Amino acid sequence: MAILLYNKRNVYLNLNNNFFNNITSMKTEKIIILGKSGSGKDFLLKGLIQKGERYAPKLTTRPMRKGEKNGVDYNYLNNEEFLSLKESQQIKVYQKFVINNEDWYYGLTTENFTNNNLFIMTPAELSQISEEERKGCFVVYLDIDAVTRKIRIANRYDNNDSIDRRIKADDDDFKNFKDFDMKLTDPEFEIDLIYNFAM
Repeated sequence: MAILLYNKRNVYLNLNNNFFNNITSMKTEKIIILGKSGSGKDFLLKGLIQKGERYAPKLTTRPMRKGEKNGVDYNYLNNEEFLSLKESQQIKVYQKFVINNEDWYYGLTTENFTNNNLFIMTPAELSQISEEERKGCFVVYLDIDAVTRKIRIANRYDNNDSIDRRIKADDDDFKNFKDFDMKLTDPEFEIDLIYNFAM
């Protein structure tokens, strides 16, 4: 894989991906953010929304965390409602997690994917979009160190899930993940840098 270290700011560009092969002739239609728990996905998301990118929350069946609001952080529903949407082919991408013997679903509807251009996904979800759809996406991978992420997760006061479980699950989910257009390892990354490359 050809990787370019950009401006010595721990920003890596994947020069093998189609985005950079066609950078002079295409405009990115969608921005997809990926990262482990505590990597800064929500921070980046809010910054890009402020710049005018279109976003609507994903669906989830997990319990609401302290400070979260339905329709703002996620659209919360139960498993039966989620599976009904999936069976009627209204779910574009999804992933299931088993937490404390409970099934938690996360997903994105086809309508959401069609009408908006900014998303947070997991590697499993990203793999479910078509090759043609992937060509119109700019994928940003926030690969932030584990110490920083653990501190951020601990500050959330979320009693529904353990920090160690999340760290391990993230390591498994992102093992060998390479399908990105930009990777950032600096916890203090700049939103403008990402926005200027993506759009």
